[in-house]
Amino acid sequence: MLPNIGLLSLVWVTAALFVPGYGLWRALSASRARALLFAPLGSAAVLGALAMVLGLLHVPWHWASVLVGCLVVWVLAAVLTVLVRPRPQAGPATARWHRLTMVYTHPVDEKHRVPWHGLLSALVSAGLGGYLISSRLRDAMPSAESFPQRFDVLFHLNAVRYISETGNASALSLGTMISPEKAFAFYPSLWHSLGALAMTGTSDDVFVTTNAVILVVCSVVWPLALVTLVGTVTGFRPLPLVAAGVGSSALSAFPFALLNYGPLLPNILSLALLPLAVAVTASLTGVTRGLPTGIGLKVIVLLATIGALGVAQPNTLATLLVATSLMVLTRSGWRIRRSLEGFTQPSLVRVSSPSRYYRKLALWGTVIVATTAVFALIWSSLQTHYDRPSDTALTTALGQALLLAPNGRDEVPWAFAIGSMLGLIVSIWRRRYLWVALTHVSTLVLYTYAAGAPSVPMRSWLVGPWYEDSARLAALLPLTGVLLTAVFVSSVVDVFFPPHLAAPRIVRWRVPCEVVVSVILCVLMLPATQEEPFRHMDPYLRNAFRIDAASFGITPDEYELLKRLDEEVPEDALIGVNPWTGASLAYSVADRHVTSPHIFTDLSPAESTVRWDLGDPSKSVEACEAVRESGIDYVLDFGSRAMIPDTPDWDDFPAYTDVHDVPGDHYEEVDRQGGSVLYKVVGCD
Repeated sequence: MLPNIGLLSLVWVTAALFVPGYGLWRALSASRARALLFAPLGSAAVLGALAMVLGLLHVPWHWASVLVGCLVVWVLAAVLTVLVRPRPQAGPATARWHRLTMVYTHPVDEKHRVPWHGLLSALVSAGLGGYLISSRLRDAMPSAESFPQRFDVLFHLNAVRYISETGNASALSLGTMISPEKAFAFYPSLWHSLGALAMTGTSDDVFVTTNAVILVVCSVVWPLALVTLVGTVTGFRPLPLVAAGVGSSALSAFPFALLNYGPLLPNILSLALLPLAVAVTASLTGVTRGLPTGIGLKVIVLLATIGALGVAQPNTLATLLVATSLMVLTRSGWRIRRSLEGFTQPSLVRVSSPSRYYRKLALWGTVIVATTAVFALIWSSLQTHYDRPSDTALTTALGQALLLAPNGRDEVPWAFAIGSMLGLIVSIWRRRYLWVALTHVSTLVLYTYAAGAPSVPMRSWLVGPWYEDSARLAALLPLTGVLLTAVFVSSVVDVFFPPHLAAPRIVRWRVPCEVVVSVILCVLMLPATQEEPFRHMDPYLRNAFRIDAASFGITPDEYELLKRLDEEVPEDALIGVNPWTGASLAYSVADRHVTSPHIFTDLSPAESTVRWDLGDPSKSVEACEAVRESGIDYVLDFGSRAMIPDTPDWDDFPAYTDVHDVPGDHYEEVDRQGGSVLYKVVGCD
């Protein structure tokens, strides 16, 4: 049921997203189960750091150098673990039945280990979600060479080629592809480095490896991460895990919508890792069972988590900041409430230390004030300067968010929309899940403001970290919506199977009962979550990936001409292109340099002169001087059909657009496929 994608590329991408992270977490003394579940997050941190270090040392990005780098990172992590790990304390042996029943009373056991049956439930649930997602992607991708026909794909495909060619996968320098005059230009490079890494180990091209990354991230990393978060919060029990597995594939807002919008490929990777990051901070802040490690290891884990999201797509750090701040505020509120109980119930106060309640109240009050101040400071530093006006009424946007059908979609995932509302009520009622409710409410508010509020300073401050883009915030709703649904399912299970009754004689029949109910739940949920909610999304996805005369990006004629360029254009030649027409893909398809690898490329003065004046008889001398200075040898003309119709900038390249209408004698036709033509620049020797 997989798309027609190279098997070796799938294996390479999967290994790159699991092996480095598994080794890192094991070196940091995590259990085998947790190391496996959190491996993608660790791999992102390791690969992102290695890419920067190798880039600074001018070591090529290759599977051999990455392997050696991983070994070095693992050794360093093991050494740090020995240095900062607290001395283990002896304790009584844990009985087998006690370990088995702990999964029903706590998310993990007293050593923060995931029981084997909990791990099995998580893997099966994630596998179910991955199968459903890969089936939908298989229907959307007609072939391994298909790619989303949207304008951002120009940068992402060319960035994979750029890393493969230069051997530099550092996020500190990827931006120099479109800003060559800068020594350093940050752009999150993790997605592109995965594709380039697969190219070094296989003979597959840019399109095949990119689609392999899409498939692995969407159908392996995302469902596994969401299931792991649910298991961390509610316990690794079959029913909530199955609900999370099905939920990972049931909402069109993520990951499918971001393949059709942009496509925002780095955002997809970062959002797929976000549930793991939230699970880590939930353990660190104590809203779930805390990590049994010292402060040193906790700092290392936190830094690795922040680094992983930073090299994937930094705007996801804003989401993590919101969730973590709410966790700290919630936990501090619990502590303050317990302190206040000492005032209302004097009999509980020890006469020997009555002032300790004042100290606790002052301490946790200070934590709340400090957390709020730090949040405001960091939030202000994450602001971006974008002005995307909203096009939806405020009440309409709120309704869309509540129904988990954002951005005007009329396909409502009713099972999870209702489940999230019920879960919201349960989370407020059950104090240990209050942070989940607050995180969901904050997501609703942020999306509502982005989609429906007028352009005022308050809106810009609230949603600035996401470029004031409602589509990016809409992609957060599946995470919190599915998590709330799982909380509701878990609470219903607790009504029929109270945690305090998790005795050995009850567990013997409780486990098979939950398995049977889980199967029934799947049978009931699958038809309701996989058909109606995707009535419009499925055609959108197929339209995004198709290559035909009516596609948004390039046409079959243009694609055929691109594939012949490596035979007709020398390797050291430079091709003048209008990026709005998709001609920039000459770099990723044929490995030939173009003037604009992306629409927003910073052109040199000479290149800018050529794009305006070449072919203008009155400016022939200036144009030829610019041609010689810039080194432009060819022009690739894909006509006047822009990837984004009616955009005001698409015709800023008159010398590369509809060349047959340009006067002068500076163009010599080299090859033609339909209306797509390759010209050689002549007359400027």
